Amino acid sequence: MIKLHSLIPKEIIDKYKIKNLSTKGITCDSRKIKKGYIFAVLIGSNKNGLHYVNEAIRNGAVALLIDEKNLKQVKHNIKILTIPTLIARKMYAQICNKFYKYKFDNIIAITGTNGKTSVAWFTNNLIKILGINSASIGTLGVHHKSLSKLNNLTTPESEVLIATLVKLYNKKVKNIIIEASSHGLDQYRLDGINFNIVVITSLSRDHLDYHKNFKDYKRAKLRLFYELANKGVAIINECVPKYKDFIEAAKINNLKIITIGNSKSSNWKFKIINIHRAKQEIEVSYNNKKTVIFSKLIGEYQINNLITSISILIEMGFKRQTVEDVIGKLKPPPGRLELIKDNNDKKIYVDFAHTPDALKNVLLSIRPYVNKKLYLILGCGGDRDKGKRALMGKIANNYADKIIITDDNPRYENPKSIRKQIIDFCPNSIEIAGRGDAIKYAISNLQKGDVLLIVGKGHENYQEINGKFLKFSDKKIIKTLIGVN
Repeated sequence: MIKLHSLIPKEIIDKYKIKNLSTKGITCDSRKIKKGYIFAVLIGSNKNGLHYVNEAIRNGAVALLIDEKNLKQVKHNIKILTIPTLIARKMYAQICNKFYKYKFDNIIAITGTNGKTSVAWFTNNLIKILGINSASIGTLGVHHKSLSKLNNLTTPESEVLIATLVKLYNKKVKNIIIEASSHGLDQYRLDGINFNIVVITSLSRDHLDYHKNFKDYKRAKLRLFYELANKGVAIINECVPKYKDFIEAAKINNLKIITIGNSKSSNWKFKIINIHRAKQEIEVSYNNKKTVIFSKLIGEYQINNLITSISILIEMGFKRQTVEDVIGKLKPPPGRLELIKDNNDKKIYVDFAHTPDALKNVLLSIRPYVNKKLYLILGCGGDRDKGKRALMGKIANNYADKIIITDDNPRYENPKSIRKQIIDFCPNSIEIAGRGDAIKYAISNLQKGDVLLIVGKGHENYQEINGKFLKFSDKKIIKTLIGVN
């Protein structure tokens, strides 16, 4: 049991004369309410907690945490304590953190339109290779040696996220890497966590079905730097449009600033000096010291992600030579330019690319490995940012040789309409509705020296169609068709 006055700000206690009740927990899910719990009445992003107030009270809620503007809608109907605040989501996250005690050597947050999953994966695995207990939370789920599970969200809801942190702390984990999505930042899911290293990998168009515009999307990312980290380290990629805005945001919180790029002032610089069949040779410069490393990863953008991960480990206190000595052991994350088949004459890759910037990067990265034709299988998700479709069609048209337009996750939208919006901008493409049929067609047409790239779903093992999640995996389909396990 915790006294309420230790969980909420004094100004709210005084303004609303909040009684000092004892409480056992907090949740935004009325079904999880137990006797003595606070019910967080959250609204927006497919939630309307107002609909579940009565259920929460029946289940034992002793208080409601609610936005001030919504107080009138419940005040006259209930007899339990109300805790009004300007942003209930924000205080909900902060209270979740106060209920539990956990302490890590490092808590790292990585944001970016593309690259955050790869950077989280590389960072977590490098730390583990070096023998330190580490875990990551993000798009690929929770990854730790004794805990591995999928997430519904890249950045989980606050109580789920904090409960996961506590589990990992109890397993003696020393370092946590968390992917910070724009939704998670905008909805305050990460508030109350004291990050000591914050990172931005890239910034381009995405999630404009949720954010009002690109400026609003960028603002969500900036929160990580000016509000959620104090006196730690900010690692900023100079490929980010107006990256100096992130530098200024970091200065507000007195963060040490580390930049990655190829300008004269960049702290970390790199260039690919040779591409071998199975690895890339990279010259890396940091603090006026140049070294050469070899990596099995392909493409400049994945090397940029790798350098970002190396910079994180250096700021954690690892020696540069120690880190660079184990780089060769790293493999790509599941579904990120993942090679499924290579028999020296035909290669098949899958990748999660689902934004224009990511699609262009992956096509450019794979081109040096193409001896003849580059086949591309592409679709776009339904009920999402429709403006991306034309852009991705143009990019496909410019950078691939043979294009097959198919379905991704159409959700509740007409899949034929989605395909048409892409095809209008790559008129020489082939339309094959069924994703499995599209993969079968492409594989059957591959010739010696060709490369097939299948984008959009990467690690996902389902297709979302009309509210149903149907089992589907690009990787499994490929393996079945080519007869490998």
